[in-house]
Amino acid sequence: MEMHIVTYTFKADNVWETVDTCWHSPFFYWQKNGVRVTPPVPLRVVVWGSVVDESDEGWINVGGASAMLMQVVQARGLKGQMIRVEVGEEISEQPND
Repeated sequence: MEMHIVTYTFKADNVWETVDTCWHSPFFYWQKNGVRVTPPVPLRVVVWGSVVDESDEGWINVGGASAMLMQVVQARGLKGQMIRVEVGEEISEQPND
């Protein structure tokens, strides 16, 4: 899979803001992608207003059956803080820095 990279600047302090969305066809619902943000901030995946996964590590995987319903990746940071959002291959574990 190609890596998709964007930057995002938070508009408010400590408010969940959408940084990416994910939808998969029912024929590819098992596909998973990794989302990594630098610097690390809390992330969560929301489907129809319900949180289905959370991470404080700065990375999270999206996909699976709930991606047929549209997954929204949200991040929380400080107003004016810029993050780099990388969407690519599924992340199996966080490398030690």
